[in-house]
Amino acid sequence: MDVVDLWTGRRASALRASLRMTNEAFAAHLGAAVRTVATWEAKPDMVLSATMQEVLDSALKSAGEDVHRRFAMILGDTAAEPVVRSTTRPAPEAAVEASQQAWRKVRRHLTEQGIDLAARTADLYDADLRIDHMPALSIPAWLPPQPVLLDEVTLRWNESPPKPRLTGREAEARTALPLRSPGNAFANYTSAIRYLRPPALFENRSSYRLLDVDWSGGRGVMTFGLSTFFDKLDVGEVLAHEAGVADLSGDLTWKQLPYRSLLGDAFDLSNRAVNPGISTLTIRRDTTTGEGTFFLLRRDPTQVTNGRHYSLLPAGEFQPASISPRSLAVDLDIWRNMVREYAEELLGQPEHDGSGGTPVDYEVWPFYRDMAAARQAGSIRPFILGVILDALSLNAAIATATVIDDHVFDTLFRDRVTTNPEGEVITSLGKDKSIHGLPFDEETVTRLVTHEPLGQTSAACLTLAWTQRAVLLDLD
Repeated sequence: MDVVDLWTGRRASALRASLRMTNEAFAAHLGAAVRTVATWEAKPDMVLSATMQEVLDSALKSAGEDVHRRFAMILGDTAAEPVVRSTTRPAPEAAVEASQQAWRKVRRHLTEQGIDLAARTADLYDADLRIDHMPALSIPAWLPPQPVLLDEVTLRWNESPPKPRLTGREAEARTALPLRSPGNAFANYTSAIRYLRPPALFENRSSYRLLDVDWSGGRGVMTFGLSTFFDKLDVGEVLAHEAGVADLSGDLTWKQLPYRSLLGDAFDLSNRAVNPGISTLTIRRDTTTGEGTFFLLRRDPTQVTNGRHYSLLPAGEFQPASISPRSLAVDLDIWRNMVREYAEELLGQPEHDGSGGTPVDYEVWPFYRDMAAARQAGSIRPFILGVILDALSLNAAIATATVIDDHVFDTLFRDRVTTNPEGEVITSLGKDKSIHGLPFDEETVTRLVTHEPLGQTSAACLTLAWTQRAVLLDLD
């Protein structure tokens, strides 16, 4: 064995995270000042004093095996004794490869077992936070007592939202960040995705960050600020990855989820960038019988970050359609976002991906004008069902349902596609063939939410819609 590694700010911060202590508790444990510990977090490359080297050596040596294991994982070290350099330790390049392979293994687990893992993760939370038996969470303040027509919802803008408390760069997040080069981990989770397992669609676009929800008075007020897509992923994907590691080890408990524990209240919108997607159940209503049918998308994991399952159609991020500052105000509109997604996912039109410089001119877009006219006439009725969280990543979705009369649907979507850049449009399950979609009935809804790989927020949205079907389909 060679000499013990020198203690730097990064190694000291890793020990604090491994001990699962706050800065204050860690400082008390070492007999140091809180300001000193905070400095280590801010200056990861600084070499600590000789006296503090001895204190930290002693603290690590007296810690248990679980602390040593977490310490090694945070630093990305595969050696059995992470404190010392050993002649038997793998070459630096081998350590990097092992770290990245372990990361990819967890990503495969999230793709293949994500829905079941979400259900197991949801079991960690209080039962009254669950939406029925779905692996999705919400609270009464986020769920209106009945569907709210989109006309009754006001969106407000906060020009200077507070910075989120967590960003995905905290010491507790480092177990989810593989090595990029010897001794250097990726700075954030999206960097790891981009270099190690990039889907076809992966751009850091501007997104709307949810800051407040209020359903009082039978109407709705939602407040938003500006964020980016990666701000959301850098926290949400760390939460999911951490759960995946714990699940693979057979110990999915709060004790093994330090980053989720650090987050605290999942419904505190100041804790992280909560950039919601919009998940829409599209119901084609037969005006003769009053019955409905709907559609699914079988997502392609090579195209999107969370693939290989069904989702409702359409679904997408709530974000501006261009990089123009004018789009921030013009596109702060749930309906416009939904119409763009309809055009992309059901008609195969080019995506307004947020990378262009020209805002969408909705007044001259024929499809938008037709959709807006049908909505004005009452033939299209969009509702908001509430805001929900995927229990695994804690990503949010605005659950919506759009009811479209059959003759209007058949005209607007007569050129409906069977595939789009995100996957395959599904109109039936098994051998049953239908051009009008899956029946919106108890048998189909039960099958989807209990036996089919339907994504968490989609399952919750479908469940909420089925519960409120009388209002949606005007059955009273």
